[in-house]
Amino acid sequence: MTTTKIRDHRIFSGFIDTAHIYLKAGNGGNGACSFRREKFIPYGGPDGGHGGKGGSIWLEASSNITTLSEVASHPHISATDGCKGQSNRKDGSNGEDKTIYVPRGTVVRRDGAVMVDLKEDGQRFMVARGGRGGRGNTAFKTRFNTAPKISENGEPGDEFEARLELSVLADVGLVGMPNAGKSTLLSVISSARPKIAAYPFTTLNPNIGMVSHKGKHFAAADIPGLIEGAHDGKGLGVTFLKHILRTKMLIHLVDPRGFGDMKPEKAVRVIENELKDYHPLLAKKLTVLVVTKADLPESEQVFETLRKKFKKREIFLISSVANKGVSRLLDHVIKLLPTIKEEELYQAAKEVQTGLGPPVGKGFKVAVDTEGVFNVTGARIEKLISMTNFAQPDSWERVHGVFKTIGLDKALKKAGAVQGDMVRIRDCEFQWSDAARKAGKPGKFAYKYKKYNEEYG
Repeated sequence: MTTTKIRDHRIFSGFIDTAHIYLKAGNGGNGACSFRREKFIPYGGPDGGHGGKGGSIWLEASSNITTLSEVASHPHISATDGCKGQSNRKDGSNGEDKTIYVPRGTVVRRDGAVMVDLKEDGQRFMVARGGRGGRGNTAFKTRFNTAPKISENGEPGDEFEARLELSVLADVGLVGMPNAGKSTLLSVISSARPKIAAYPFTTLNPNIGMVSHKGKHFAAADIPGLIEGAHDGKGLGVTFLKHILRTKMLIHLVDPRGFGDMKPEKAVRVIENELKDYHPLLAKKLTVLVVTKADLPESEQVFETLRKKFKKREIFLISSVANKGVSRLLDHVIKLLPTIKEEELYQAAKEVQTGLGPPVGKGFKVAVDTEGVFNVTGARIEKLISMTNFAQPDSWERVHGVFKTIGLDKALKKAGAVQGDMVRIRDCEFQWSDAARKAGKPGKFAYKYKKYNEEYG
């Protein structure tokens, strides 16, 4: 597989929350085909060692990392191959695994499907599995064949492209129009120091702060200000709205002066509609309305107006600068948080299995293309072909025996294949032959394929 990528990530003030990466796990080492030849030992027998396992690629969540910048800067990630087996029954050494550290809250996708959601500090996941080592000819010795001239190639390691998405982990999300006072509130209730200024879109990336109040602790996230049409890409909101999907509750901050020509009452409706249009889950979250800048003359009037319009809602009036009403707001938050059940937002798709990729099934499929070539697909049969050393004559015999055992010969006949037709499996093409096998051969190969199924299936 070749690739010419890969740079698909967003950068805002050094904050990177998506990365498109290319993964290549190590291939297994080839098995050896050799025989012991020493003086005075006439019947040395096969002594080819097995190949080593290829290195796997692991992802590990770390609370010490807050951005995907390191992964995005080095998107090509590979592990080392296993070493080949040698004579005298010497097995090859295994390839080294590689561990990539990512922030907590990283979601890994393959072909759009979720592979894993790394939420816990130290949580590990094998994202790409190294290939098994090929067996040496010692593994093929039987009472029917005491001198097998056959060994296996190493299994190819996983190779694919994946997308990493960072969705920050916070208990409380601060939302609102630009300049509503979100960053100011976060700086007062936590040790976070976001940029604060008197112009819109001061915040260019999410800020997270740990809040400690009356012995209780929770994480609060401040995202860039939202404007009307944010869910369609206006402003910066659509880029960072996903970062409040994991929150248990939202604090909606309202500027008593409104935003532009928009009155505070309308601003509340606009923000709530934007959240709903972006994701239905955001509309269901418990939301507390907070009128900020209580030191302004119009704040009391706006507070009373909102209380009348939203009678069933809990509304607070605060001033972050004067630290007025903030403690009462935090009392309410720490009281509600334990009662809110956490949503399982990203669930790994069952069809995406580590080391297997999208499943093909245990069987196989035969399809004829426009050139008349019979294409055979199937996870196990493709693995068999990739691990077969066709430079060894005995390997052809083994492969044909397996084809007969699993019913591929019959399937090709049913599909219309005749003597001499081209059959393609993975990257291997060969002419199909329906020649009769010698007596006793099918049973012998059936035994071998049964053993292959047990060890490699």
